[in-house]
Amino acid sequence: MKQTTQNKQPKLTTQFIACWLLCACLTPLWAQEDRGMLREEIVIPLSDPDAIGTLEVNQIYGGMRVIGYDGKEVIVIAMQEKMNASSEKRNGLRKIVNNSLALAAEESDNHVEVVAKNYHSGKNKVMNLEIRVPRQFNLQLSSINDGDIWVENVQGEMEISNTNDNITLTKVAGSAVVDSVNGLIKADFTAVTADSRMLFTSFNDDIDLTLPANIQADFKLQTAYGDILTGFDVEFNASDPIIEKDTDEDSYRVTLEKWVTGTANGGGTEVVLKSHSGDLILRSK
Repeated sequence: MKQTTQNKQPKLTTQFIACWLLCACLTPLWAQEDRGMLREEIVIPLSDPDAIGTLEVNQIYGGMRVIGYDGKEVIVIAMQEKMNASSEKRNGLRKIVNNSLALAAEESDNHVEVVAKNYHSGKNKVMNLEIRVPRQFNLQLSSINDGDIWVENVQGEMEISNTNDNITLTKVAGSAVVDSVNGLIKADFTAVTADSRMLFTSFNDDIDLTLPANIQADFKLQTAYGDILTGFDVEFNASDPIIEKDTDEDSYRVTLEKWVTGTANGGGTEVVLKSHSGDLILRSK
């Protein structure tokens, strides 16, 4: 959710940062101790440092680690393996290696958007991001290939998607909507916002969720070919099929889905875990 602030302009523009990073040949900032790795760091001030902001990151190739800290700025570190110089020639012409980083970032009204513009796969083309945000911050994170997503020490509303790799949330609080197709989802919450959305789905891998033992929750669990395991002292029941109807002018569709349900501490927040092939593991602490 974006926080609005009147009469304030974006502190950084996409065009400025993108150009700055692409011109690495003029002002190289990567770590000298690792000459095989490109490294760029940018610090993004917030329009209102005392208000909760939102980080939005979109990756195609590469992973990311987002860590909450006690500062009031967003710090982005981009890393990519440096391509070796090549003596390869084609028709007598020498191949030029492009060792710049392509990254765009923009801040407006406490909404920070980071886009890695590496549109090709390959060992030397995967860009990994390490991002530090204030501890209370909302997250919208997305990746497709060649990298896991880690989140640690952040409290807020989280929407996280990683198509082909894993998602790990450690010491987080708030709410989360998390999905993967081929990756493992593992999340450890210290607190959950009451009456919030808690939805975890992975088509082909396991979901391992740890929640406080005193959470007031209504659980809905479903897996077609995996097992359901729990550490909660809760009576779970296989419910009758739930009928969902969808009608419009041209069609009428009825879907029957069977869930395992349970209530903890009188009920409250709906917690949904769903997989096709993976196990569902629900732990209490």
